Amino acid sequence: MTKILIIEDEASLREDLLDLLEGEGFEVTGAADGQAGVDLARSWQPDLIICDVLMPGLDGYGVLETLRQDETMALIPFIFLTAKGTGPDLRQGMTLGADDYLIKPYKQSELLAAIATRLHKHTSILQLQEKIESLESTSLLQEDFLATTSENIRGPLTNIAMAVKMLRTVPNRDAQQRYLDLLQVESSREVKLIDDLLDLQRLENHNYIPRLQPVTLQNWLPVVAEPLRIQAQARQQQLHIVVPPYLPALLFDSASLQRVLVELLLNACKYTAPGGSLSLEVRRELSGDSAATTHFVISNQAELPEDVLPKLFDPFYRVPGGDRWHQGGSGLGLALVKRLVDVQSGTLNIKCQPGWLQVQVSFDAEVAPPSVVARA
Repeated sequence: MTKILIIEDEASLREDLLDLLEGEGFEVTGAADGQAGVDLARSWQPDLIICDVLMPGLDGYGVLETLRQDETMALIPFIFLTAKGTGPDLRQGMTLGADDYLIKPYKQSELLAAIATRLHKHTSILQLQEKIESLESTSLLQEDFLATTSENIRGPLTNIAMAVKMLRTVPNRDAQQRYLDLLQVESSREVKLIDDLLDLQRLENHNYIPRLQPVTLQNWLPVVAEPLRIQAQARQQQLHIVVPPYLPALLFDSASLQRVLVELLLNACKYTAPGGSLSLEVRRELSGDSAATTHFVISNQAELPEDVLPKLFDPFYRVPGGDRWHQGGSGLGLALVKRLVDVQSGTLNIKCQPGWLQVQVSFDAEVAPPSVVARA
């Protein structure tokens, strides 16, 4: 409800205004002098102030000047009521920042029209201010994103240039092979970074359209997870895949789902020590007569500080000292996971338990019709 403060020393007029505006659906309160009005304005934070000019002590001009010096009150619409209607009086009020000036006696319709006009203008100003702040924030984010991107691209390119230079000078084949291996690793890293940047841009620009197709998770998931199982085994980690055998074929964007699960499992491997365990468990939860939610729960033996968790899905964020295997990465994998989950109206939750880190991705996946399954 819109709040209006009336500052008027004449009690009968103040009560009439309170009754009128309360009847019009406004939340109203009044003050009998200028100083009381200033104090009430600061504590009550009205949406509009109606103030008499001629009052004992702090007059209306003093009230306006005091409030305009307060950042929290500077933009509140301010309407003067006065019997003084000469040019100099009007100019003084407008110079101090008054939004309108009604000369007594005035019609109720004039007052209500003035209130409506000033509230509408104030709303427009606040909306414009929000847009400006949003644009400024976006500009700063873009500058930071470009700076971070440049830094991440420069790293692999520097290593590639160094490897090329060394290949021209090293005398033996073993040394050459080391630099060739370095070239392959760094060029692959650079290509992945560029691919991730392009994918992230498509997602941010809403140019990504999910393509749903039937997926039988019991058969599909072990195939997707096999390369990660081999990697985990090489690191003396145990990866467990748990899928209920009774699940029907479900409609997913399989490419996006694979990207999400692979990125999450890769990061789980990064943060898990040798001998540690990882798991990917599928759960299907009924949420209505026919609707159901499919949960993918990735757990691994690791712990992260609570203040790190909200940053994990920010572009280029890396947990300080978190990568036990120093395998690097673009820093965009988890940011892509978040965007891919969002674009498919899914949810993503992460939490720490004693000795464990758990990420849950959930989708309201529909059961694939038999005709679609047959065609697939």
